Amino acid sequence: MAEALNFCFMLVGGLAVVGGFFSICSLQPTEMALRYNWLLKTVNPEVVAEPGLIFTGPFSSLLRYPKTIQTLEYNQVHRDLLDGRTQDGLPLILGLSFQYRLLPDGLYELYHTYDNDVGDYESVYKLVGMHIITELATKFTAYQFFNEKQKIAEVMRTKLNDYFTKNLFATVESLQISEDDLPEAFTKTILTAATSKQNITKMEKTRDAKIVEFQTARQIAEAQANITIQQAIGEQHRIMQNGKADAAIIEAYVDAETTAYRKIHETLGLNGQEMINYIWYDTLGGGGVSANAHEKQDIQMLVGVNPSAYISEGR
Repeated sequence: MAEALNFCFMLVGGLAVVGGFFSICSLQPTEMALRYNWLLKTVNPEVVAEPGLIFTGPFSSLLRYPKTIQTLEYNQVHRDLLDGRTQDGLPLILGLSFQYRLLPDGLYELYHTYDNDVGDYESVYKLVGMHIITELATKFTAYQFFNEKQKIAEVMRTKLNDYFTKNLFATVESLQISEDDLPEAFTKTILTAATSKQNITKMEKTRDAKIVEFQTARQIAEAQANITIQQAIGEQHRIMQNGKADAAIIEAYVDAETTAYRKIHETLGLNGQEMINYIWYDTLGGGGVSANAHEKQDIQMLVGVNPSAYISEGR
């Protein structure tokens, strides 16, 4: 009897040790979890977020969820490209990915709402994302998809984040559009238009450069014209000053001659033809106001002598 009791105590003790051993689990820094009692089929609403060794209790285990950012992709590899239409009715094949993070505070509700098995929520996320994105695609034209892809991606991320935060217990951190296939005819037309626009821009730049070049040439020409005008004005002033100086000299000379001959007239009493003859002979003899008295005059004048009888003196 005693041996049976000892065996029972040892069995219970062994089971307690084994149960205690299996009641301890480790949690990675990239994980968070819920305690699940597989005997009673219940889940503890308290979220385990601290990494390390966790005592779960007997008959319990951890339901593990990622704490890090996760990615959902719609691409050719997974054969789940999104098929939609643009606002102007053109067919659109859209490939993209977005990154989400589970909210620890909503983990218990997430499990009870969407998970039969851990991870079932991912299919819900993918279907909801597909619906929201294809619906949003109809809000934008094909031209916007061609030219404003980043702006469209941000609008989609904002809408997804609002819905995920409110209904799916997660946040959407970022979204990237990796593929947006539009009809080939539209793409060619857009490329042609872009090339034409680029050529127009190039010609406008060339025109602006020529305008600047012509304006510069005109300014240079105006400056050169001003220089020519100033030179002409300077030359005019020089000629005028020289003319005024010459006129003043002539006037002074004439005044001096007039004064000198007036004195001759008054002193010698010469009048009329006699005075004219005097002035003529005086001029021939190198006289007058401007004559240099010290300069030897190489001229001889004989009055009243027959030229044929003139004999020059020896030199």
